[in-house]
Amino acid sequence: MAKKIKCLWLCNIMPLFVAKSLGKDGTNKEGWIAGMAAVVSAHDDMELAFAFPYTESIEGTADGMNYYGFVSDSTHPENYDAKLELQLSQICSKYNPDVIHCFGTEYPHTLALLKNDVLASKAVIHLQGIMELYADAYYSGLPDYVINRRTFRDWLRHDSIKEQKAKYISRASFEKEVLRLAKNVCGRTDFDRDYAMSINSSIQYYKLGETLRPQFYEGEWKSDNAKPRSIFVSQGNYPLKGVHFAIEAVGKLKDKYPDIKLYVSGDNITRFATLKDKIKISSYGKYLLELIKKYKLKDNVFFVGQKDADSMKTLFLESSLFLVPSRLENSPNSLGEAMLLGVPCVSARVGGIPSMASDEEVIMYDWDNASMLADSIDRLFSSVKEAAKLGQKGRERGQKNHGREDNYNAMLEMYKSVAQASVDNN
Repeated sequence: MAKKIKCLWLCNIMPLFVAKSLGKDGTNKEGWIAGMAAVVSAHDDMELAFAFPYTESIEGTADGMNYYGFVSDSTHPENYDAKLELQLSQICSKYNPDVIHCFGTEYPHTLALLKNDVLASKAVIHLQGIMELYADAYYSGLPDYVINRRTFRDWLRHDSIKEQKAKYISRASFEKEVLRLAKNVCGRTDFDRDYAMSINSSIQYYKLGETLRPQFYEGEWKSDNAKPRSIFVSQGNYPLKGVHFAIEAVGKLKDKYPDIKLYVSGDNITRFATLKDKIKISSYGKYLLELIKKYKLKDNVFFVGQKDADSMKTLFLESSLFLVPSRLENSPNSLGEAMLLGVPCVSARVGGIPSMASDEEVIMYDWDNASMLADSIDRLFSSVKEAAKLGQKGRERGQKNHGREDNYNAMLEMYKSVAQASVDNN
């Protein structure tokens, strides 16, 4: 039997299964990592361990896999902490991985790891967001007064819209250094490949599709089970996610469809009922409320809070369509989940999304054209037959993009290549 490849996954947050094993509240963010781990566990080629930022140094075992928490202030990823370099070196000395899979460039721990030449040779950088381009697009569609406004919350947290953009710019500088130091990078779109190669043309780039959460490989959207004229957006807590564009489009459609509904999951940044809510609201949250008032959408727009995978699946299946109104994305997993379920999808034509689907599989529109967005929604509301056809084509493409076995095999071959190259070079 061939020797198992020892893999250390460097994550941005504590995986949910680790949190549960410690009796702590976890987060649903990056839940797809658990989906990938489940596929790995079903095979016998790899041994997995996890490292992640935490408030203290911890290590243990959960679901038969080792984990290591290192001390890092992940609420301020725009700040580099050199102490991470020693912590990550110590973790790698304990576990001795053949390959280190770093999920994303946007946190300083990835840079800290790559500053060790030996570890850099074992590392593959998994491209997620692209910080520099996100920063460039951050203000898109926002009036100047919203950009310049600082609510009490913004002032207290040093987190106004301008300051948020500045943090992206800081993180972009780390990201560029990561890519300059990287030997191996994996991604899944022309958008991320082209950016990475523009920074460092000597990297080895691997294409690796995303394996999503297990729930989304079962079930299928049916128009009879969907709430009429309902739109689902999976996240909207900062400007890049473009909920302001979605609200404007709903405003344009309200006269034709008085019962139109927009559901937004994720952090509810528009709470304004209590004094505490009013103190905690951000300038962007306040702007969303202003738009809702402007278009008289109090009974049409609903922020439904954080949802686990099963609740998200229910929202997908109960919606007439799924919308990605983002100003910029690489390849949003929420779009992949919707496509897997056969939900009719509308998306801004931005970033890596054209690598995920064609116009026959997802209706795409120009991100800055609210009328075009409204027309795209109207098109699906007006024809159940077209919506069903679009959803089916999207489902077929989603199954190709997110095929678990194909993606597992691609990842295994990538790991073998990275591990061998590391041995050869050291």
